[in-house]
Amino acid sequence: MGVEELDFAHASELDRRGVHAVLAADGEALSYEDTVTAWLSRNDIGFEAPRFAVVREGERIVGYVSARISEEKANAHVALFYLAVLPQHRRRGIGTALLGALPTLIPGRTVAESWNVFKDSPGEHFAAARGLRVVTSMTRQRLDVTGLPEIGALPPGYELVTWTGRTPDEFVETYVEGLNAMADAPFGDTAIDSAGFTADRVRREEAGTLTAGGDRWVVLTLHDREIAGLTVVERQAGQRTRAEQLHTVVLPAHRGHGLGLLMKARMLHELTGVEVIFTRTSSDNRHMLRVNHSLGYTDLYTYLAVQAQL
Repeated sequence: MGVEELDFAHASELDRRGVHAVLAADGEALSYEDTVTAWLSRNDIGFEAPRFAVVREGERIVGYVSARISEEKANAHVALFYLAVLPQHRRRGIGTALLGALPTLIPGRTVAESWNVFKDSPGEHFAAARGLRVVTSMTRQRLDVTGLPEIGALPPGYELVTWTGRTPDEFVETYVEGLNAMADAPFGDTAIDSAGFTADRVRREEAGTLTAGGDRWVVLTLHDREIAGLTVVERQAGQRTRAEQLHTVVLPAHRGHGLGLLMKARMLHELTGVEVIFTRTSSDNRHMLRVNHSLGYTDLYTYLAVQAQL
């Protein structure tokens, strides 16, 4: 059994479809076209397009590992990886071989985390058997947009600012400050630094989404012209009716006023053409889970983040 690196950007369509077939057999997957678009792009927290290693049976790809690295200083030590093997080819050592290929795929990284391990799945048992440590638990949620909620009244002294696409220059530093406030979010023992945003990083991520034909919506809450909270929704190119609820944060001094619910309700009025929204929330973040439930989100499944020390 041999593990080979696959240059996905220049791979044949047969190989690309082979990798996607493994992903689709493992659980939730986008369409082939949308998956390719996602794999050729940065992800929503600034990690580069993934590098791949695969195992074949004949010409057919039966398992793969992908790994993303970040050039941002805050996450220069860590990689994100995803490992999957076709069900009928498991228990043959393929997963173990792919896991062993990680250090070669991501040289210089000392930690690797996978945020796609379904709870109570064969993947969880595989990770535990190989010494990977569970660092956090996440709840995947879905909202079918069938109606628009009422937007509550803002407390005195607060105001909402909204935009679509590129962040206005006058708000970019305020926006960065809000994003970096996510550092105290309950994400367990992950090695990933969810802060470390800069204006340059924001501009790069916006350009990556917008240039590819995607959309981004932001609702910002200000108090005396200073940041109190924000929420962000993004739609990838080609996914006209599906969007992803990304960052939501209320700064500590402004919690307890219902701003999270208010911003998310206002966001639903800003979106155009979106019929379904997905989001992920820490299973320990009971408050945000309740906020999402009050808007009509339903829980789909729980997944774990597991960590390997390289």
